[in-house]
Amino acid sequence: MIGAVLMAPVLALAPLAAAAADQHSTLVWQGAERSYMLHVPEGAPPPLPLVIALHGAGGNGAGFAEETDFAAAAAAAGMMAVFPDGIQTAPGRGSWNAYFCCGAAVTQQLDDVGLIGALIDRIDRGHPVDRSRVYATGMSNGGMFAYVLASAHPEWFAAIAPVSAAIGGTARSGKSYLIDVPGRPVPVMMIHGRKDPYVLFDGGSSGALGFANHWKLGIADALTFWVAADRCGPTPQVSEAAAGRLRRVAYGGCTDGSEVVLWEIADGEHNWPANIAFPAPGGSRSTAAEIVAFFAAHRRR
Repeated sequence: MIGAVLMAPVLALAPLAAAAADQHSTLVWQGAERSYMLHVPEGAPPPLPLVIALHGAGGNGAGFAEETDFAAAAAAAGMMAVFPDGIQTAPGRGSWNAYFCCGAAVTQQLDDVGLIGALIDRIDRGHPVDRSRVYATGMSNGGMFAYVLASAHPEWFAAIAPVSAAIGGTARSGKSYLIDVPGRPVPVMMIHGRKDPYVLFDGGSSGALGFANHWKLGIADALTFWVAADRCGPTPQVSEAAAGRLRRVAYGGCTDGSEVVLWEIADGEHNWPANIAFPAPGGSRSTAAEIVAFFAAHRRR
């Protein structure tokens, strides 16, 4: 069990499907049916690590799985991957409550953190989860929500990897929010494009967004926050993985074997980095495979 709150009366479960590579199922949380797709690697012995992959605002789990090819990358490392759907106001268009973003999830003040805890418990009952190796990644609003999850429940996660995301900002209501410092270190890998027109690399207000009160904190703020939270050394190792295009900034010497890593994409915009080749032993790997490799290096102590 993750916590007593996860067993509140608002939770009802649909039957699990039979064991298969892909399973589509639902659970009811706070009176709303929430759907998800679970990919289980065939032949991998339980308990298995679990990756929670969170789509951006206006997306859905199945679309994020197709866009990122994350299921295959996780399966190659013997990990399960779950692609939950945020609350939907139109078919296939969901959002997560990251408190300052986005959409109906914020407006309705949904307990999406509790939902993810219930989802982990649910999966564990059908496919035993290695609780020391649960991870979260996400794009944009999904990445912001991954930050929220690690901040609220660092005891749940061995590492997170937000893409094109911020740790805080201002909601449309005008209220500002910054994630809390977690009670224990969490390894973090960030991926962000310098030309992102929506979640600006240097923070601030985006002219591409057509509503007021939309400023967000920048990547420098996220690095400062997590380096302090994980109690890392002050000087990063900086390397050019692809000259003029891909830069790696890594803070080591962190508590409990944690680390904070930034992949900075010079021409990257607000999209999943599908055309980036991350350096790997003997060649290169995709964004999903790079995130999985980072996850595989970390186990919650």
